[in-house]
Amino acid sequence: MTFCAGSMMLFAQNRDYQRNTAPDAVRRSWEREYPNYRDNSTWDMQNNQWHTRYMDRDHNRNVDVYYDRYGHRVRMQSEWNRNDLPARVKDRLRRRYHYMNDDYNVYRIERPGRGFFFQITLGGNRKVYLDQYGREVRYY
Repeated sequence: MTFCAGSMMLFAQNRDYQRNTAPDAVRRSWEREYPNYRDNSTWDMQNNQWHTRYMDRDHNRNVDVYYDRYGHRVRMQSEWNRNDLPARVKDRLRRRYHYMNDDYNVYRIERPGRGFFFQITLGGNRKVYLDQYGREVRYY
């Protein structure tokens, strides 16, 4: 019984270690793309993608980066200051959604080869996705 319990604990520890340690391909991509942040990275698995977060020291904002198991960056998203939104996006929020106050949160999402767009979370957790010209885009 003691042997079985010890084996189970060892297996569970190895499994947790594997879950929190990204594969070599992912870590190599991360280190190549973000050489200044590689020492502080911690990893977890979310929706079959490896995820890490770092604090962008230049802009003082959190950035989440996601990779597939082969080390290809799937997306990057960062907290965004409402004041930094393009004028067309702000105008769309006022005209279409009647948001004239600061009761919303913004993330900038970038996907390789597809450019970037903004995720606007309005009151009641309603999410709207707009490109830099204020046009709605689909996000899936």
